[in-house]
This record gives sequence, C-alpha cells and structure tokens, in this order.
Amino acid sequence: MSKLPVLNLGADPHERGQVQGRALSGSVRSNVSTYLARFGLVGVSPADALGAAERWLEYIRKDNPGYAEEMAGIADGAGMSEVEVTLLNARYEITYEVYALEAAQARESGHLIEQEGCTLFGLMPERTENGSCMIGQNWDWLAGVSGHCFIKRVSRGDRPDQGPPSFVGFSEAGIVGCKIGINQAGIGLCIAGLVSDGDGRNGMRKPMHVRCAEVLDAWRFSDALLPIVHSDRTCSTNFLLGHGDGEIINVEATSNLCAYTFPQNGVITHSNNLAQERRVASQMERLSPSTLFRAERVRRHLAGKQEPVGIDDIRQIMSDHFSHPQSVCMHPDDRQPEERRYKTITSVALDLTNRVLFATNGAPCEGPYESYPVAGQ
Repeated sequence: MSKLPVLNLGADPHERGQVQGRALSGSVRSNVSTYLARFGLVGVSPADALGAAERWLEYIRKDNPGYAEEMAGIADGAGMSEVEVTLLNARYEITYEVYALEAAQARESGHLIEQEGCTLFGLMPERTENGSCMIGQNWDWLAGVSGHCFIKRVSRGDRPDQGPPSFVGFSEAGIVGCKIGINQAGIGLCIAGLVSDGDGRNGMRKPMHVRCAEVLDAWRFSDALLPIVHSDRTCSTNFLLGHGDGEIINVEATSNLCAYTFPQNGVITHSNNLAQERRVASQMERLSPSTLFRAERVRRHLAGKQEPVGIDDIRQIMSDHFSHPQSVCMHPDDRQPEERRYKTITSVALDLTNRVLFATNGAPCEGPYESYPVAGQ
C-alpha cells in the first residue's frame, strides 16, 4: 500500500493554501463532488449547498481571517472558487445538520440509514511500550474521499515568541484544519462525530475544522481546550486531546454543553454516541448502532494487555472486524448506496511525547503505520 502524500509547508497561510491547491487540485475537486453527491441524497441541491458555503465563507472571514486566507490560497492554487473550497471546510456543519434530519427519519422508519464511524483511544505513559502518552483513532468516513487525503506538515515557530507551533496532521484535500494532529508543544487532537437533539438550533458558530486548527495553534494545553469549550456550536463533536507530558481529556461537545471524561487505569476510548453527557439525547446510535460496541471493544483489548502496548498492538486492536463491515476497522457496506458507503480511511496513532504521527493509508488491516514526525523532530 502506498503512503499518504505529504506536503511540507511554511508559515504563510496564503502560500500554504496555494501549494496545497496546486499539488492536490484533482483531489480537492473530487472531494467537492463527493460531498455534493452525499448532500443530494437528502434533497440538498448543489445550488443550496454552495449557497450555504457562501454564508460560511463570510462567517469564517470574520471569525478567523488567517484560516480564510489559507482557503483563498487553496482556491487560487486549484483554480476553483473560494465558495467551493469553503464547502469542504464547513462540510461538517452541513453534513451533521443532514444527519440530524436523518436521525429523525430513523426514529420513524426503524431502519439503519448510516454507517458513520470513528473509534478513538488514549493511553497514559504507564500503559505504553516506550513510556509515551498516546492518543489515536480509526477515522471512518465516506469511501469517496479515500485516496484524496494527505499529511500536512507545517514549519512555524519553535518558541511561543515566534508564533504558533509547528505541527503535523491528517486532512482531506481542500480542508485547512487538520482534524487529527500533533504540534511542537506535544498537544495532540483526535475527533469523532456526534449527533444530539440540539444540533442545528444555534445557527452559525465557529466551524469544527476551524476549532481543530486553533487547537493545534496552541502552546499550552489550557489554550488548546479554549477553542472547543469557549463558545457554543452549530452541531456536536467529540474531541480527544492529549499532551506529551501525560495528560488526556475527552470532551463531548454538544451544541450548548460539554461533558468530560479522563482515562481510567491509563486507558480511555470513545466512539460516536454520548457516553458521559446526560442532559441531551444522543442520536448517532439511531443511525449507526455499531457505535455502541466499538469503543468498548477497543477499551477491553487495551485494558486487557498484560504487557505495555506498542504500535503493533495498536494496529492489531484497531483492525478488529467484529460485526464486519460495521466494525472498529470499517469496510464499505454494499447494502448502502455508493454515496453513503463508509470505510476506515486512515488509522492514526499520535506519540505525543516524541511528537510523531503514525498513520495508515487505508484500513489498518491492509497496511502498516508509517511515521511522520513534527518538523524539526
């Protein structure tokens, strides 16, 4: 299996975007087509989706001008409109508002209508083979984005007085914010989708991918938490944050509330249903019931290891095929329309102590982890 493409980028946002746009123009266009087709399944026309993206573009320009500048660079480099690029960067908010509608449909029909996944884990230093603090996940998403993702390595400041830290992360072509990544300060981030019954009621708020970028901009762990918890949200997201000095916190961030969990006996896991939050109703299990067992299976496998856990152990555990294809290691379900088929696009393990990202290009059962250190490591 080939490696994920790597882009080594500098500190200037517009230049970063231009390099990405030029290098990955075909993949950026493909991802736009994938999302437009997905939205179309529930009657959202391309014109409506792009109209929503245009409104999000204006919001992001005001909320985070540097993020908007990098989106503009991608558009320039790829020869596309800024609105098309914004569609990708606000696709989480658009997608999960669609999911909220589909959850309501599932309540009425009783039918499985989604295969959405993502299974996260965290390991405190006492549980790992090399004594590092680690977090990671299988990122399960639309099969159409497979082959259209990349590793983003950005060289910036080595000290707080030089600007935001360098980082390495995983992203879809066309998206500025890495939803999985680690920075020079040893701060790491993983995410999973959630759906709660309050989603879509708040209108436009800071998009999830912008929050992710701001997490990796932080030198201090407390500052990394701020983009997640300081404001309410358009829709729900689960954020797993860790630090190389040995700290991990999971945040179930619904539209207006946050609930927090920490490792027990050195292990923490999560998937796509609310496990700690009781003040609002969890909805993703109505769409994708596999969320109810995926995190628990990974937790049992990790907690049951008698010896410290190494990267080979992680790959084996994250390759679990119980209830295949809707398993920890997810594969396309041919019962679903092509536009609604999901798979594990990458499996990632972040060594926060040594500032190294390990990632597969595809499901972990199909190939090894490759290592991608933060620039300068």
